Amino acid sequence: MINQITLKELSFGYDDSLGLVLKNISLDFPKSGFTSIVGPNGSGKSTLLKLISGVLKSRQGSIQINGIDNMAIHKKEAAKIMSVVPQNTALEFDYKVMDVVLMGRYPYISRLRGETPKDREIAIENMKYTNTYHFRERSFNQLSGGERQRVILAQALTQQPKILLLDEPISHLDLQHQIEIMSLIKKLSIDQQLTVIAVLHDLNIAAAYSDYIVMMKDGEINSQGTPVEALNVQNIKNVFNIDVEVEVSVYTNKPYIYAITRNEIKKNHVKVHVICGGGSGSEIISNLYNTGFQVSAGVLSIGDLDWKISKDLDLKLAEDIPFTRISEDAYEANKRLAEAADFIVLTDLYIGKANLCNLRMLLENELENKTIFILGDETFEQRDITEGAATGFYNRIKSKKNTRIVSRDEMYSILNKAGASNE
Repeated sequence: MINQITLKELSFGYDDSLGLVLKNISLDFPKSGFTSIVGPNGSGKSTLLKLISGVLKSRQGSIQINGIDNMAIHKKEAAKIMSVVPQNTALEFDYKVMDVVLMGRYPYISRLRGETPKDREIAIENMKYTNTYHFRERSFNQLSGGERQRVILAQALTQQPKILLLDEPISHLDLQHQIEIMSLIKKLSIDQQLTVIAVLHDLNIAAAYSDYIVMMKDGEINSQGTPVEALNVQNIKNVFNIDVEVEVSVYTNKPYIYAITRNEIKKNHVKVHVICGGGSGSEIISNLYNTGFQVSAGVLSIGDLDWKISKDLDLKLAEDIPFTRISEDAYEANKRLAEAADFIVLTDLYIGKANLCNLRMLLENELENKTIFILGDETFEQRDITEGAATGFYNRIKSKKNTRIVSRDEMYSILNKAGASNE
């Protein structure tokens, strides 16, 4: 097997005072394979992708692309080898779709020459491949989430890369568009012999489309292998701290994961409402439920991992359709659940414009005296994808008299004491 990307003893931290985000990672990515990186929020998945792409520079260890240190490759040359599809596809300035796709030709266009008919031919070919050519004259920012993601894929392909990196490419899409995008990416990996590395949060989607799975926890590689090898009951328990059942299809040899609902749990009367999404609350929800707390959650996008676990456990939750701003009905449902709770947990979720009002809700007068636990305070700036719009809300929440910035262990300790006193 030929390895296209090799990581050796790679470690990285954003700030010395916060410790290492990645710890001694050694990993090979095979040429022309589809590898998914999975793990809880904060496990280092996106940081690893940024290091491979060269956006971040490693402090310790090495990254080799085709046998060459990635920091020794000139940026334009690197862009001919590798394309990146980010999680957030919003553009600050609006462009026509054709112009967005043509941006993928920047490694090949000189300042003096400009784009050529050949550049446009390549862009058009990839637009047709991704089924985006028919809206080439439309405004990019007026497209739906699935359409925009296909346009960004067309742009990435127009770079004519050998490696495609994707950071949670379907996290804000509904189920139909998730399947559409993942099927297209899988087709690309086969038709164009691309080496694909995707950060994903849905284990079943990762299992269905990947040749190889890397499972991360706390900045380290916990396990790796084919979907059947990696996604077994014990590995999932170790990484996500949830109990599951795993069935393997005799036709596809791909595993399918089911969360286990435990009905015979000694309940206490303490109610905990979890503000989460995108997998940031799955471990917390499962732990609190299995410890006997009355758990609710919101606002969750229908289809994501936190939503699935909440549904499997039959929890009260506020839900809404993905990739849209939270509706007034969902906002009010979330507020009612928060009002009914004894404690509120704000997880280390990503905050975008779509879910920004989850923060605003925590400033409602009715919640003035509620104890709010904030997790992951040190990473908030990295998780704010609103260009700073969330900061004002967040700082006001932090300044409330009953807000506590805690680690997960501290939160569990406080809640368990409250639960014990209410049995």
